[in-house]
Amino acid sequence: MVLLTLNEHEETVIDKIIAAISDYIQLEPMEITPASVLSFPGLEIIQSRRQVLQGGEEINLTRLEYSTLVFLASNPGIVLTQSQIFEAVCTAGYTRHDITSC
Repeated sequence: MVLLTLNEHEETVIDKIIAAISDYIQLEPMEITPASVLSFPGLEIIQSRRQVLQGGEEINLTRLEYSTLVFLASNPGIVLTQSQIFEAVCTAGYTRHDITSC
């Protein structure tokens, strides 16, 4: 997904382009939701900025650490297996044995 910020003139141009191409293809309206923030006591995850704050201070995390934290925080109260975490967080090319370093 691509998100663009437009000024008023650019928005008018885009509206005209969309109107022109909508004659040829079916377009569905899309709602933009506010940036997702996961909040817990003392911890805030601002997903739009890939930023984690603990007690208001930013924490630097690796890609794997951040992805794991977001996945776990998005599933509060749910017991997850190592396989479920691996499948959600790690990309292709890793084995389950490599979960600690994927």
